[in-house]
Amino acid sequence: MTISDYIYSTDKQERKDYEDHIFQNVWWAFTAQLPKEEDWAYNSVDVWYYEDADEILCRTEELCEMIANILEAITGERMAQTGYYDPVEDERDGSTDGRTGWYYVTYD
Repeated sequence: MTISDYIYSTDKQERKDYEDHIFQNVWWAFTAQLPKEEDWAYNSVDVWYYEDADEILCRTEELCEMIANILEAITGERMAQTGYYDPVEDERDGSTDGRTGWYYVTYD
């Protein structure tokens, strides 16, 4: 199939597969430019990419939402999801780690 076949396809699954592909390509291009997990501990950064969980981590909620909005504006898709690694919850669950206290962007 060509790109125009996907764009004009009436098959909802084909259309979704194409949109997912576009979002993933933008995601990979974006995250390739970010510091990686091993870099964040040594640098004072506001954004870094955690490859194991495929998440962009941000120091502030505003920055997190801005990145999600940028990704969605570029792709035209609402696939980005945001959240927060709450220190209180992580402490209670015994799951504190380097992501605790950071906001995150991921995609579905």
